[in-house]
Amino acid sequence: MDGSEIPPFFVCPISLQVMEDPVTLCTGVSYDRESISRWLSAYRQATCPVTNQPIADKTLTPNTTLLRLIHSWAAAKAATTHRLPLAAAPPRAVVDVSAILALAGELRRPEGQLSAMRRIKELVQENGEYRDFMEETGVTSLVSQLVTKPPPPEGCGSLLNNAVAISDEATSLLYLMSPPAAILKKLSEIRNGELIRSLSSILQRGSYQARVHSILLLRTIFMAVDGNFKADLQADLFDGAVEILKDQNCDRAASVAALSVLAEVAPHGRNRVKAVESGAVAALVELLAEEKGEGRKCEAMLALLEQLSRRAEGRAALVSHAAGVAAVAGKLLSGSAAADGKAVRILLLLCRSCGGRALVEEMAAVGATEKLVALARQQEGNSKTREKAKEILAINLDSWRRSPCFPANFVP
Repeated sequence: MDGSEIPPFFVCPISLQVMEDPVTLCTGVSYDRESISRWLSAYRQATCPVTNQPIADKTLTPNTTLLRLIHSWAAAKAATTHRLPLAAAPPRAVVDVSAILALAGELRRPEGQLSAMRRIKELVQENGEYRDFMEETGVTSLVSQLVTKPPPPEGCGSLLNNAVAISDEATSLLYLMSPPAAILKKLSEIRNGELIRSLSSILQRGSYQARVHSILLLRTIFMAVDGNFKADLQADLFDGAVEILKDQNCDRAASVAALSVLAEVAPHGRNRVKAVESGAVAALVELLAEEKGEGRKCEAMLALLEQLSRRAEGRAALVSHAAGVAAVAGKLLSGSAAADGKAVRILLLLCRSCGGRALVEEMAAVGATEKLVALARQQEGNSKTREKAKEILAINLDSWRRSPCFPANFVP
């Protein structure tokens, strides 16, 4: 093999040959096992040859990812030069690592970024094994940087259009590469959450596909990052997530992801108020009213609505919506104990703080009273739900007792 064509991180720092059995020291540097073993044992050295740091732990950890990269690169080189690959190369090695490395170089050149990303997307779609090599070759980090690259100032015409196209393509490619949650967490922590801010902006200004991929990425990110990255979020995130919820033609997976994102960030900072201001309550009410299934999506919507109802702004938005109380009451006795519990807790929050003749009459008119009585009388089911149903009935007992539909002998 032509040494000039060998990727530098395939070469052992000691032997200066392609590693046959790469292992990693506690210092994070990889060596060929035979070379580093000789360094530590035969030469009795106690420092890392590259970093010169003392080696406290002499454990040699196999670097299986690097080994697969070397094998794939060797197989690709053998196919193009008609030379035999490394003896240890597995027959299934079909990933052209040299192509990935070349494309990684193109990602660093502004004029080649768009075409390079499209080619990488083709490779990943053709062969899912390419995903395994994206982090090691630096592609994941480079694509993340393109997502976060700030656009040129307004009025730059074609430059702005090109920047938006690159940002959208990078977002979709980052999602397609499916980086592990730990990698997304690491990328999201760079520059105090720059990736989160960029994906939030894409929810508002990106193409339809980029918006869908952005919300799917954000779901994974928010499940991985610490709480300080979930506070003080920009309005774009809430506005974009709500727009996805309201879009009847939107992919169901994106709609579920939007619910998950809003639920994950709601408890932090002023996010509940921001969600209410973005119209989340109205969107949830309308979805609940239309939802025919009684599965997890319905439970997720009620869970988010309960969180928002813990703020005065959320309760006011729910009560003021013409279908708000009816949508929640309609999920009582729906066949899901979890949905029953969430719907009861929402109604209890309303009764405790928004009580009044209008609310009492509306709950009776939409059938909430009869359903609450049935829940309170259940011998089975969740005891906490039963007790909260009784509390609602006790709060409104004087008003509801005058109704001919209310059981005369009922005592909460």
